[in-house]
Amino acid sequence: MNRRKFIQTAGAIAGTAIMGQRLFGKEMFASPNAVGKKPNVLFIMTDQQSNTMMSCMGNTWLSTPHMDSIAKKGYRFEKNYVANPVCMPSRFSLLTGHYASEVGVKENTSAADVVKVAAITAKSALGNVFRKAGYETLYSGKTHLYGTKDLSEYGFTLDGRDAYDGPALYAEKVLAERAGGKQKKPFFLFLSFLNPHDICYKAGADKRFPDGLPEENVRETKRLLAVQKNLSPEEYWKQIPPKATNLVPITDEQPAMVNMSTQGRNWDDAQWDLYNWMYYRLTESVDAQIGRALTALKESGLEENTIIVLTSDHGEMNRAHGLITKNVMFEECQRVPLIFAGKGIKSNYVDTSTLTCNGLDFLPTICDLAGIPIPIGLPGVSLKAYLTDNGKRPNRKYIITEAYNAYQITDGRYKFTIYELSGNPEMLTDIAANPGETINYSNDPSYAEIKATLKKELMADLSRRGLTPLPQDRTIQNIRAAEKAKSTRKKERSKLKVDYEE
Repeated sequence: MNRRKFIQTAGAIAGTAIMGQRLFGKEMFASPNAVGKKPNVLFIMTDQQSNTMMSCMGNTWLSTPHMDSIAKKGYRFEKNYVANPVCMPSRFSLLTGHYASEVGVKENTSAADVVKVAAITAKSALGNVFRKAGYETLYSGKTHLYGTKDLSEYGFTLDGRDAYDGPALYAEKVLAERAGGKQKKPFFLFLSFLNPHDICYKAGADKRFPDGLPEENVRETKRLLAVQKNLSPEEYWKQIPPKATNLVPITDEQPAMVNMSTQGRNWDDAQWDLYNWMYYRLTESVDAQIGRALTALKESGLEENTIIVLTSDHGEMNRAHGLITKNVMFEECQRVPLIFAGKGIKSNYVDTSTLTCNGLDFLPTICDLAGIPIPIGLPGVSLKAYLTDNGKRPNRKYIITEAYNAYQITDGRYKFTIYELSGNPEMLTDIAANPGETINYSNDPSYAEIKATLKKELMADLSRRGLTPLPQDRTIQNIRAAEKAKSTRKKERSKLKVDYEE
């Protein structure tokens, strides 16, 4: 059987779940902690994995048996959005339940307000909340967060930052040590895997690759490039997924809306084919690492009392609108997997309608499932009532998300975005009528009422949070210039302090 046929078969088997329906009849679901014993938590996070990048999504161009196995055992939210489609702000939200804008930034930067970071992490950082509840809080892999790099501020004990083999190796060690009921406390084990993030190095086309990057950031791409070179042209061609169907820019696009992601617009088909092939192979690579952690959990005998969560920090454009990587307000990099599995949680269930945000909703949900008080003042909601089919479901109409130069509100179909650029340009998309988001309906009279409603709700929320009036100069160039000036002032203050002390 050739590779393409194999992964198509695997995808067909994994994708047999009927979307949004139970397969095994109605059951009564109890709370995971109903018997009084707090559940362990295994939190698995990938980096830059779009929602469609699992074979259980019906994607036959890759094989992700281990991620699929979590979905088969659990509950998958298909309409899940990230709080911000880039690493640091998204991860800050996942670990605190707060927007990154609350600490004065919305991008990958060291310029966050450290006083505000400390105040938020003290009250609601994931590790601190669970540690206070008696948990052992452990972390391995990529960090990339505002504040302290050792994660002590977030309440975790950090094993190491090797985001390739590191989380899998650590999971094998930790779970073997706790096998057979040796654990004295319940654990929260956070495994932060890097891939498929290495697609950021453009399948080897990045000018820094390989010598200008640390070895740990290039070794998987180098390995896969060697694999690709050993394929026959026919074998390689059979493994290249179809290109995106929404290749054109959205109408009324302004360069500053997308200028961090446009590098691929001058590529030829051969460059795009390699990029596309590499993204799929990197996703399979991280799936294999996840499989090691799941095997270790099963062999430990602790699976029965462990909640497993799988998600990602953001997605990847992968040629949609001619764009690569992230940081833009489109579905491909905003929507990522969100799966919960464990005792008391509905199994093999796909929720195609509930609007969720992993960065805002994960923390209140996992606290609720573990029987831990949810920190006060979080903008997200607990999804426990959906997961267990027990309790009152939250009354939510909209989700508000942000990016380095924009804010967005969505009701699950319509998405209204306002940019912090000259004139505060607006974008309105209709996922039902135009799923590729190639049309901006913002100036279409037939959408005027929808736009007015969404804009009113968004601006009211931003006003309540003290974020209005919106600036009109948040281009990436201006942001970087401001960061550089701030860094210079910080160094000057530090020098003055040292001189004074001396």
